[in-house]
Amino acid sequence: MDFSSGSSGGFKNKDVESQLRAVQNEINMKLAMEKLQLATDKCFRKCVNKPGSSLDSHQQKCLANCTDRYFDAEELVSRSLLTRMQSEAGV
Repeated sequence: MDFSSGSSGGFKNKDVESQLRAVQNEINMKLAMEKLQLATDKCFRKCVNKPGSSLDSHQQKCLANCTDRYFDAEELVSRSLLTRMQSEAGV
């Protein structure tokens, strides 16, 4: 199928590429939100033993440190996986 045709019934490459980028952006946003929710849930369970109307300073520090460590670990794993995939692909 030729997406570059200029006929009234066809799609232009720019239109298809634009739609694909929009879909990819939506997927990336959803994945980022899921990661944030997962980190929030795990760290909340770890740091907040007695939920109340506000967080005390210990809970705030614990949450900040926990989420920082979580995202640092995720970045390290992602970089390691990327490096491994590149070396296996011969790049």
